[in-house]
Amino acid sequence: MPFEKDSIRVQLTYPLAQVEKPLLYLLVKEHRLVPNIRRANINAGSGGFIYLELSGDRADLERGLAFLEREGIGVNAIGLDGSEEWAV
Repeated sequence: MPFEKDSIRVQLTYPLAQVEKPLLYLLVKEHRLVPNIRRANINAGSGGFIYLELSGDRADLERGLAFLEREGIGVNAIGLDGSEEWAV
């Protein structure tokens, strides 16, 4: 039986200085998280946002979200474990 993963739905807000960094790649590679992008608007001239669901072990989710915040990304929860409808 496969191990159950936790999920969180978040809005990531990117300041201009962070747009060119491969932060989602690092969430996958270094934090073992699986992103499911639902909507995004990123502009190299002004920053932007991504709405996504992140899945993984609870400890990895916590470390990954803390990593994003240290990188200057705004992180706002929009629904946990499918309990709320997508806000987008």
